[in-house]
Amino acid sequence: MSAPAKKAAPVKKAAPEKRAAPVKKAAPVKKAAPVKKAAPVKKAAPVKKAAPVKKAAPVKKAAPVKKAAPVKKAAAKS
Repeated sequence: MSAPAKKAAPVKKAAPEKRAAPVKKAAPVKKAAPVKKAAPVKKAAPVKKAAPVKKAAPVKKAAPVKKAAPVKKAAAKS
C-alpha cells in the first residue's frame, strides 16, 4: 500500500520554483543602464567638424602662379 505513495510524489512537480526563477528576469537593470547612452557627448564633439578651416585653405589653390609663369616661355621667344 505504501507503493502508490511513490507515484503521488508531487514533490518533484513542485520544483517549478527553479523555472520561475524570476530573479534573473529582474536583472534588466543592466540593460536599462542608460548611463552609456548618455555618453553621446563624445559624438557631439562638433569641435572637430568645425575644423574645416584646413580644407578651406584656398591659399594652396591660389598658387597657380607657378603654372602661369609665362616668363620662361617669353624668354624662349627672345
